[in-house]
Amino acid sequence: MPAPSSLLLALADIAERAGKMALDIQQGVVRELKSDGSIVTAADRAVETYLREALPVLVPGTTVAGEEFGYTSSGPNGLWIVDPVDGTTNFSFGSPIWAVSIGLLVDNVPTLGAAFAPSLHEMYLGERGQGAFLNGVALPRLRPGGIRPEEMVTYNENVAKTVGVGRIPGKMRCAGAAVIDAAWVAAGRNRAMLGFNERLHDLAAVLVLLHEVGAEVNLLDGSPFEIEPLLTGDMIGRPWSIFPPESGITLS
Repeated sequence: MPAPSSLLLALADIAERAGKMALDIQQGVVRELKSDGSIVTAADRAVETYLREALPVLVPGTTVAGEEFGYTSSGPNGLWIVDPVDGTTNFSFGSPIWAVSIGLLVDNVPTLGAAFAPSLHEMYLGERGQGAFLNGVALPRLRPGGIRPEEMVTYNENVAKTVGVGRIPGKMRCAGAAVIDAAWVAAGRNRAMLGFNERLHDLAAVLVLLHEVGAEVNLLDGSPFEIEPLLTGDMIGRPWSIFPPESGITLS
């Protein structure tokens, strides 16, 4: 049975340290508002500062882009995309549904990923060509085919308003942290996910996991989900989807 490589386990150690740092700050955390109305906390800044120091040491020749301190160009050996606390609103109100999100792009291809949800005691790891893992156990390939009426599909109000609830199969769910919603698709808990206006740091950690379990990540009209236009930190300006393989679903 496949197991995480030594490099992936070292990345997991960094994600775990970052998660514990955020947990230490969560008690008594003070919410602040950014100019766009989203919440930021001291944990977001402290964790991203730590990740910007640790990740280039793990893989020399890499650079780091993140939600709090901005995006930058790739180093010769790749670009880390980090969201120090994905699900900051959840985090700031004491919800356990949030995660540290870390993904490595090499030539704009998702290559390594770690999403650590410390309050849930869950570590999601992925390495291109080497598998996807939950707490060290390999995740199986997703069952191909459509979405049954009783299966859970995660999406938020942006998608509901844009696409229309009546057009989307399955039962609506939303955890409030995109990386967890997407990781739960990789783990087979949710059957699919739809999104609109997320940014690359919301998904970078799990793109490699989704690839390894056979999920199809595209724009909702079926066109490819391209990384390069998102390297500015801009929103994904069109609805996108994570569907199981051979789902046959069209919602464009």
